[in-house]
Amino acid sequence: MAPSHTQPCRLQEPPSFPDALLRNNLQPRQAAATALRILQHLFHTLSTNSTRQHWPAQPRSHLLSKLQHHIHHLEQCLPDSAALFKGPRNPLLTINKYFRDIQLFLHAHNHSACAWDHVRLEARASLQRLHSLARTMR
Repeated sequence: MAPSHTQPCRLQEPPSFPDALLRNNLQPRQAAATALRILQHLFHTLSTNSTRQHWPAQPRSHLLSKLQHHIHHLEQCLPDSAALFKGPRNPLLTINKYFRDIQLFLHAHNHSACAWDHVRLEARASLQRLHSLARTMR
């Protein structure tokens, strides 16, 4: 991801990735469905118009293309991922809440460069967590 060199700012803390997702004993298909949902939310968040002014066009386009490729691949493998989870501890709901909180964080800070810096760090953390999920899928 394209690093930003803006000065540190003092915003409320952005949402943190729900690490409890990684401590769940997910079956390989559940891990794949969880990874798919994270990728879908990352794509949605990073493809908004407000992102354009804070990210260089070429790296952003490249990242979105890669995300779209992986989303398409996982969608082919998991036609109905929601049916894989039952019960109150549905990780897909946790992921939805996490990304909804990110959207609220950006909105609360008027999609400022500083807010996007925080979100960029969270996106990076999300991508790193996907590596752990990928190991579960094997």
